[in-house]
Amino acid sequence: MFDDLKNRFDFFVRSHTRFSRKNYRGNLENDESRYVYDILNQFMHPKEQDFLRVLDIGSKNWAYVRGEYKFFERFCTNLRLDGVEIDAYRLYSNFYSRYEAAKFYIGGLQGVNYYPDDLLNINGKYDYIIWLLPFLTPYPLKKWGLPMRYFMPEKLLRHAYEILEKEMLIINQGDEEAEIQKALLDKLGIPYESLGVVSSKALEFKNLRYGFIVKRD
Repeated sequence: MFDDLKNRFDFFVRSHTRFSRKNYRGNLENDESRYVYDILNQFMHPKEQDFLRVLDIGSKNWAYVRGEYKFFERFCTNLRLDGVEIDAYRLYSNFYSRYEAAKFYIGGLQGVNYYPDDLLNINGKYDYIIWLLPFLTPYPLKKWGLPMRYFMPEKLLRHAYEILEKEMLIINQGDEEAEIQKALLDKLGIPYESLGVVSSKALEFKNLRYGFIVKRD
């Protein structure tokens, strides 16, 4: 209970003060970006059309946005790519916020928007959705500093499916989370394809990652 009270207080303070150093600079061509491009290239197969709407859920600082942009721009003339992050004003040790970092990473990309908001407030329809490492157990959510009121994996998954038009890629970390993800999809009656272990030479992780593709009829 004490941890949750602390997280609630800290989250309230950073969400309302929105303090950050300015003019963040990082590496645009990074391993995260290459990793995301590779897994999208392996597992998602968009159909070419004039306009595509894509959503990334839980974007953090969105360091990998150029991997998503590079992948989806191949399939359309006009791309709208949105990222949503509920804890956008969390500070790093260098006193830059995720929001300030994201401003750098999306710089110069047409049609890209970063929303410091709750997924439940995103109501537009999206052709494709990418969801990397959703919170499926309370422990990682608490360690990331979020209040427990934001632990609602079933409600968030239902909402993501409601705003989906075509296809969603979900990536989970470890066997336990993959099993929980599968159980949630089954419980909600959401059709999916299990991808098994998802890996890329661009970036390797200590824990295995597993993927699911959700498709609308």
